[in-house]
Amino acid sequence: MANLLKGQVSIITGAARGMGQAIARTFTREGAAVGLLDIQEEELQQVVKDIQAEGGKALGLVADVRYYGQVEKAVQSVVENLGPIDILVNSAGLSGGGLVHEISEENWDLCFDINVKGTFLLCKAVVPIMLERKRGQIINIASLSAWIRGSGGGSCYGASKYAVRGFSRYLAVELRPSNIKVCCLSPGTTDSHFRGHPTGNPDWMKPEDMASAALFIAAQRDRTAVAELAISMVNEPW
Repeated sequence: MANLLKGQVSIITGAARGMGQAIARTFTREGAAVGLLDIQEEELQQVVKDIQAEGGKALGLVADVRYYGQVEKAVQSVVENLGPIDILVNSAGLSGGGLVHEISEENWDLCFDINVKGTFLLCKAVVPIMLERKRGQIINIASLSAWIRGSGGGSCYGASKYAVRGFSRYLAVELRPSNIKVCCLSPGTTDSHFRGHPTGNPDWMKPEDMASAALFIAAQRDRTAVAELAISMVNEPW
């Protein structure tokens, strides 16, 4: 590895599995220390052990991104144990599928609480740290659902990811004068635990593909920034 993130500290949500885990492994292999947030404690601690076994530096923290008290405490722990945060990756997410007349109000709220509110709360907790240092990179993971023509059963998830994309655009304008970069990463069909369990479909993208994309964003020179990055399978329709 090229140590592209040597000396940097990253906090990653949804890090126990899927894209979040893949991003965590990639970042540590490139020299970053990582604070990993998830609600799945057993799986999260296994990821931490695996990273440490490879010589990486990782801290696992059980936190629900829907609650600011838990988020704030986790962020403080990362700063105290690893140092000021350079990179925030908002990877925690929920699919929230269902036809609009069938999806419950509770499931709608849960999807937005995790996908949108969770992204906001992490930014709320981390941005003051970046403002103080006048530097930082935020990567909010949305979806191609926020770019392409929708399909039946995806209104809740698609709307939440449109919200993440819009939030990221406005946040980028807000933070640009302070030299803080914001990028919205929008993956297409990816074979991960997000769908319940990996299918093994060789045509689908893998979490490692998104980890490479996140690294590309995070490793930009000080003078360059990636505003948005959408990645699809070769044959995926837009």
